[in-house]
Amino acid sequence: MILLIVAAVLASFAALNAATWFGLRALHPRKRNLIAVIVVICNLFWIGVAFIRSGRTTTLMRFARSILGPPWFIWLMFVILYASFLLLLVLLWALRGKKRPFSEFGRKPSTIFLSVLGIAFVAGFFQALVPLRVETVQVTLHGLPRALEGTRIAQISDLHVGMFTRPARLRQISAEINVARPDLLVITGDMIDDDPFYVPKLMQGLSEIDARTRILAVLGNHEMYGAPFEVIRQFRGKRAELLVNRGVEVKRNGGSIWMAGLSDSAADRADARLRPDLGAAMEGRPASAIPILISHQPTAFDSAQALGIPLTICGHTHGGQFGFRPLRWTLAGVFLPYHIGLYRSGTSQLYVNTGTGYWVVPFRLGLSPEITILVLRGSS
Repeated sequence: MILLIVAAVLASFAALNAATWFGLRALHPRKRNLIAVIVVICNLFWIGVAFIRSGRTTTLMRFARSILGPPWFIWLMFVILYASFLLLLVLLWALRGKKRPFSEFGRKPSTIFLSVLGIAFVAGFFQALVPLRVETVQVTLHGLPRALEGTRIAQISDLHVGMFTRPARLRQISAEINVARPDLLVITGDMIDDDPFYVPKLMQGLSEIDARTRILAVLGNHEMYGAPFEVIRQFRGKRAELLVNRGVEVKRNGGSIWMAGLSDSAADRADARLRPDLGAAMEGRPASAIPILISHQPTAFDSAQALGIPLTICGHTHGGQFGFRPLRWTLAGVFLPYHIGLYRSGTSQLYVNTGTGYWVVPFRLGLSPEITILVLRGSS
């Protein structure tokens, strides 16, 4: 069954590649040689796709994913968009009675479409690498003790630290967190790009965060895809505390919060020993401690509601790296019920950070990388 699904996916992308190839050559014949070079380069990573699962932590795959992965992924997105555009163009040409050859009819619209895509890519590239959005969110929790009023929890998520992650960018993120002076920093998964080789780079990037700020982290699906037990080993004894189905008590002004760190559901496919266990994460919680759940994926919110946990903090979605924040619309929202910002259901709330980094391609159009500052307030 899996082989049939893989074969169907490969056949679909092969068809999209072919449609794009012939469409570009027909509409832009003077660029045929350039098109051929681009097509070849952008499809080289298919050679290594079969080895991704078994070779994520090898040196060869590390370089292949970092260097060949981005153009491959950009090309996949491009062929989906361009093949769809070509289909509409062909339909329009047919409806107009085929008065001109398709190569003449479609050349100008294709040039405009490609220009718009180029401008969008440059804008998304800039937005992924340069700005940082600090989103301050007031979260009202029923029964919050006065001692915890105004507690500030900083959140970063989905850094995906990899070969091309700039140390200066990590220092910039740390500096912005220091300006906000949070009581606590939580990192909600996908800290590295699969390979534990990048954990030291992550740790170095976090080293400039104010020593008074406690740092907690949980695993994401990309830690699971690589070597999760090696990630866990490298976190031992470090300043950032990795919570794998475990909770810790955080005290402030005589009040206390129980920060319950949940493992990631990708462990169902990676290693059953790391499956999420909310009961274990809540074990040992003092009766007076307000529970807050930290999880990578927003799917944990359903379990949190069942236990009456007032606040869940997640990431994972990136907002699809394309959206319009003022309208709370993101590409991820087409597929996921919880994808951006604050949600409330009964007495439970969920906050979804749209990502502080990017995955594979430095592109975030309409959604600047986000640092969240959650300010806890008691209900009057």
